[in-house]
Amino acid sequence: MFCPNCGGDNLSERKYCRSCGLKLDSISKSVAEQFPSVEYVKLQKRKERFEKLGLASLAVTGAIGLGIILSKVAYYKLILFGPEVLLWSAFGAFALSALLSVFFFNYPKLFMKFEKVNPHFSSPDDRTEAVSLPTNKLIDDRPFEPVGSVTEHSTELLPSAGKPGTR
Repeated sequence: MFCPNCGGDNLSERKYCRSCGLKLDSISKSVAEQFPSVEYVKLQKRKERFEKLGLASLAVTGAIGLGIILSKVAYYKLILFGPEVLLWSAFGAFALSALLSVFFFNYPKLFMKFEKVNPHFSSPDDRTEAVSLPTNKLIDDRPFEPVGSVTEHSTELLPSAGKPGTR
């Protein structure tokens, strides 16, 4: 525990600060009251675990329901149109999902302009245009004149041991 008065590092069991002597027992009690209890932390973790399990079970239920619907559609297509239509519809679904994935991967690069919102967060590909400026030239140096220090000529006023009449 750090002392709020001097910042000294103290053990949490200490009653007084070793550096400045501040009474720490009441401060450590008030800090301990602000932390959640162990039971609360356990319940919070358990709640998060159950929420994740609930989402996973919901996803599995949705996948099973979608599988049942698709199997019924495939069954009736097979009955009505024959086995060839099932193969070509699967190929069409594959091609459509491939085109959609290409679109979704390239959409941010083509249509979202991040540099307009904040140029510091633009992608490295966008920054290459700014780097293409010539970098082989040095910046013109301005003449430098040092500024005098406040204590520059004050050493003459100090008493020296070698002069008589000085301390």
